[in-house]
Amino acid sequence: MDKVRKLLLTTWRPMITVARTSCEAKVKNLVAFPEVAIGEGKLKYILAKVYIHGEMGQSKTVVRGVSRVKYHLDVYDQLQKEANKFDLCTQCLGGGIMVHDNDKNYIKIYGRSQTLGKADHHETREVLYEDCKYSAYKIDAESGGQD
Repeated sequence: MDKVRKLLLTTWRPMITVARTSCEAKVKNLVAFPEVAIGEGKLKYILAKVYIHGEMGQSKTVVRGVSRVKYHLDVYDQLQKEANKFDLCTQCLGGGIMVHDNDKNYIKIYGRSQTLGKADHHETREVLYEDCKYSAYKIDAESGGQD
């Protein structure tokens, strides 16, 4: 039994260390991933979860908004490429329209994506408020009755 224990300890210790450092790197990537990236003017935006592959429990909700795209899926594709650089996975929660006026510190959130469905605009507003850049903004989130 002692021989087996010695064999297992010498085999498993390095594996545990490798797993721990691998996990730490992924968590660091998730923490470093930016929550909000939006342009100015009228934009198509998406609300999505970014998470470590296989671990949905460790995730963060992000907002991405781009003005010069035709479809919400184009915004989601950009988010997926960005997440892949960090070795993270994404899950889209929906989309909508956002009007961002930087001069007036005002953001209006409304509408829906025909392909991705309607994002929870109130959750989007909370994510924006958590970002220090948009905490002083007046943010209107309209449900619009398009559920």
